[in-house]
Amino acid sequence: MSNKRKITSYFDATCCTSKRSVSADEQISKITNIVTENQVVDLVTVDLNVHDIGSYINSTLTDADRYLILKDVWIPPATFPFPLLDCNAKRGLKFKHHWLNAYKWLAYSEKYQGAFCKYCVVFSTNGGIGGQKLGTLVLEAFTNYKKAIEVFKKHANLEYHKTALLKSDNFLNVYLNKSSSIINRIDSERMKQIEENRKRLIPIIECVMLCGQQEIALRGHRDYGPICFSSESNENEGNFRAILKYKAKDIDYMKTYLETGSKNKYISNRTQNEIIETCGDIILKKIVQIVNKSGFFSVLVDETTDVSVKEQLTLCVRYLSGSGENVSMNESFLKFIEVQSLTGENLATVILNGLNACGIDCNNMVGQGYDGASNMSGHLKGVQTIIRETYPKALYVHCVAHSLNLAVSKASNILPIRNCLGVVEKIYCFFNSPKRQNVLLNTIEESDLDPKVKSLKRLCATRWVQRYEAVNDFIELFKFVVVSLETISSWKDTSATDATILIKALDSEFLVSLQVVNILFSYSLPLCKLLQSKGIDLKEAIDLAGDNVTILKNLRSNINTEFNQMFKKAQKMAEFLDFDIKIKRINKRQIYRDNSIIRNDGSTPDSEEYFRVSICVPYIDFFISQLEERFLAHRSIFKGFQCLFSNDFELEGFEELVNFYLSTDIETVKAELNLWKTKLSRIGKSPRTGLDAIKFCRRELFPNVFDLLQIFCTLPVSTATPERMFSCLKRLKTYLRNSMVESRLNGLATMAVHRGVINITSNEVLDELAKKKQKNRFTNIIKILLML
Repeated sequence: MSNKRKITSYFDATCCTSKRSVSADEQISKITNIVTENQVVDLVTVDLNVHDIGSYINSTLTDADRYLILKDVWIPPATFPFPLLDCNAKRGLKFKHHWLNAYKWLAYSEKYQGAFCKYCVVFSTNGGIGGQKLGTLVLEAFTNYKKAIEVFKKHANLEYHKTALLKSDNFLNVYLNKSSSIINRIDSERMKQIEENRKRLIPIIECVMLCGQQEIALRGHRDYGPICFSSESNENEGNFRAILKYKAKDIDYMKTYLETGSKNKYISNRTQNEIIETCGDIILKKIVQIVNKSGFFSVLVDETTDVSVKEQLTLCVRYLSGSGENVSMNESFLKFIEVQSLTGENLATVILNGLNACGIDCNNMVGQGYDGASNMSGHLKGVQTIIRETYPKALYVHCVAHSLNLAVSKASNILPIRNCLGVVEKIYCFFNSPKRQNVLLNTIEESDLDPKVKSLKRLCATRWVQRYEAVNDFIELFKFVVVSLETISSWKDTSATDATILIKALDSEFLVSLQVVNILFSYSLPLCKLLQSKGIDLKEAIDLAGDNVTILKNLRSNINTEFNQMFKKAQKMAEFLDFDIKIKRINKRQIYRDNSIIRNDGSTPDSEEYFRVSICVPYIDFFISQLEERFLAHRSIFKGFQCLFSNDFELEGFEELVNFYLSTDIETVKAELNLWKTKLSRIGKSPRTGLDAIKFCRRELFPNVFDLLQIFCTLPVSTATPERMFSCLKRLKTYLRNSMVESRLNGLATMAVHRGVINITSNEVLDELAKKKQKNRFTNIIKILLML
């Protein structure tokens, strides 16, 4: 090895192992010790100052370079002749050696003949903090020794210098311990800053989530500007700012942050929209994962008009989740979609695009649940027909709750029943004013009786079975209504005329019809409530409808006894009105009264027989026929699945079912079905619903039967879930919030509807915000704050 290479190798080894600064004289003495008497060394070729800090300016530094600068940077000896520069020649100023002891961060460069801050050279090369520009002592050598003390003191108080000191300390601890990678530990201060930034943003996100989950309006009349804690403002800043202010008053770091003069508090309406949209996206993503994992789903859709006169389509899905004993039926809201046209083709396109936008695999669609409108259920251009052209397995099921309402509505078209309900509605409208309502309330308070209800209810315009409560309350308050009408009839205004007319409308036919309607509605009310539950399937719905028909037929077969009880109740009401129930005048030429029961001898029956034959019997018969007709289509759908629950089924229907849904050999499925029947017989189980059956059907043993059961459970029964979303829509998009955009509406609706069902945390929301593309200023700032 040559002398030059020996010297260089020894020098490098010495630099890497030295624990202190090495002066030029010491380096020369070490070099001369390895030079023999017969060797001549050209010291010019040896770079005595390789640790000069000037060698690292404006260059990429490795971890070893950083360590050498911080620990082994060249320090000139006390006898070093510092040069006199031109800029300091007049005053004879030059670098002072004692400055190195006074300012431990200071380093002298012989290469640049000036001073540098060794900590800032290493850790402040990417720019200053808070707008502080890097200059002398970092990127350029400091040579203006006239202002040395002033510049050194000012530099020591700069933020980026303080940050560099902290980073250097962390770096040296990690580098010396060698316990983990420097790239992971060097930024401990950076991680502290991230945690502080997250602590500031999390309360803001939590307040937005609280308002969204509780359906509380966020914005107020003046919801901008800094939040002031020192004085109470008369302006309504909105619920969000009020809750945030209340929450922050006990959190010092949050209170200080909100009170600072910076404009970027991240509490503006744009920030709220970002957070709300992100919350909705997270919840929707979790729902979609469960739906796609389940394998099969049905789509449920209904539409309504919001307060801003926009047609909103409610998109929901029905699916199974869980396994074994924990399997459950779910109907989940996905989103509201604003539609411009209500044609079948447009609605079908909107539904499919909405499902695809959510990320749901439409190939797994096995059912469609809509109402009976022609644009939804039409066989030529209806939504269900258009969707089935693309996804033929998606069977259409008419909402059973709508079917029941239509049956009740159609049966109630009998003239005496229709007139009775009309009078009840007129009396409600008559008392629906403060002055008349007070008369009714005073009558109730002055009486010795204590009724459960204090006011009349309106007859529901769409849900006919819900009219039972209105009719039942009217019967309970009947006496008070009559007394109130008599009181008002003595007034000297137009109300007296209306009250008199209403009293005269309470005749024999009205009283009997009222009792008949009350009894028939009482049978239908439990069925209506059950048909609107989420866990019900077609088998249970058909069985319940069949039970209702059976009860009505038993009522019809015992009509004499049953109607006698109704007639007695009507007589008691007539006694209070001081008249007897009588038949209206009968004439053969009249066509608006039932004259068909006149006996052959010309005599007329008694009042009870007349009203039984003219009102009660036709109403019951019509109601039974309507129920059987409306649920006939649902029975045809269930017919193929009946084989899964009983031994009484047609083999042809089962083969059609297998060929329609499964791509499996029919003989294999038959054998599997026989094994399934044997198991049910052995364990003594007779499943009442598809959900009961699937709980003890193992997919590993009965894969095809399990799929058929899952499909059957997934088939829609009612559109009650989309209709429930209308109530949520009315609470969210009110008169004062009618300009809400669709993304904000969906985010708020998703948080409110899935509150307690799909849980999300503020940390999840914050992480998701940091991952989003920088499409606006807020997400860009979030990335900067979190340093991600």
